[in-house]
Amino acid sequence: MNLDELKSAWNAESPQDVNIPTHIKQLRQAQHPLDKLKRNMRNEWYMQIAAIIFMAFAPQLFEIHPSTYLIYYTAYTVVLIVSIYYLNIFRLFYKRISHYTADTKDNLNEIYYEFKLNIERYHSFGFLLIPFVLVWASVYTYSRLLAEGQDLSNMPESVKKAFLLIAFITTILVTLSVLAWTKYFYTPYTKQIKTVLDELKKDED
Repeated sequence: MNLDELKSAWNAESPQDVNIPTHIKQLRQAQHPLDKLKRNMRNEWYMQIAAIIFMAFAPQLFEIHPSTYLIYYTAYTVVLIVSIYYLNIFRLFYKRISHYTADTKDNLNEIYYEFKLNIERYHSFGFLLIPFVLVWASVYTYSRLLAEGQDLSNMPESVKKAFLLIAFITTILVTLSVLAWTKYFYTPYTKQIKTVLDELKKDED
């Protein structure tokens, strides 16, 4: 067979006859949820920075009574320190996964467990915000009472009980919000990655 015949035989082969190994297809499928996860992390980074800046000026924006500034900004300082620590870990994690590729099972497996760990970190960070939310609710309510000429000394017992109930409900709502946030923005994509990993494991068995 001469060179021209070889060329003709090569061109005659259908591209459909070239089979891509199944595991490579599966690894490529994982790239889409990984891109979604990274995009959500990037958006969340900016949202949290904006929220921290907003909280710094919240007393002035909502006309909180100056007598409560010390309580509020003490709580805000604690939140700021915790947020800086968490956001730094968040940033390092994002940089780390940005260098990962989904071209091998080991890389994909590492990405999956890194995300699972980061979701638990996010839960812990969100739950740590509950005391701050309660402080904010307290100083805001107290400021409204002062604006109406009342204070804690002449507050009716029914109002005190109502405030305790509101504090309890707020705690529940914040907890559910944190869980719902991660479930909506992160869990679906980590589940997709886990599905790919399970399929790869089946192919190896």
